[in-house]
Amino acid sequence: MPGAPPLAAAIRRADGHLKVAVSGEIDILSAPQLQVTLDEALSDGARVVEVDFSGVEFCDCYGLGVLLKARRRAAEQGTLLRLVSVTSPLVRRLLRRTGTAATLLGPPGEAGSRTWI
Repeated sequence: MPGAPPLAAAIRRADGHLKVAVSGEIDILSAPQLQVTLDEALSDGARVVEVDFSGVEFCDCYGLGVLLKARRRAAEQGTLLRLVSVTSPLVRRLLRRTGTAATLLGPPGEAGSRTWI
């Protein structure tokens, strides 16, 4: 989208797991960048990868596809990958309407879980 904030992603180790902080908008143009970042995080060997979405304002179906692909890869290698701090009403609606909240956010009651669904 013209004028949309560029996607930024940073990986850091925290509390024995990886945290991927993402900000901006995730769409057809920026989804490949998110995929590269998540692939890098999943190659680290960490048992838990948390994707912090507090800075994400928008995510379309391309971004959702990247997240689901990363989640599937994580499960295959025995890693827990989950979204945390989803604050955007647009992203919340995407997860709710597509039925992917349970898969991407983890069990209710965990930090960053789907308490808002």
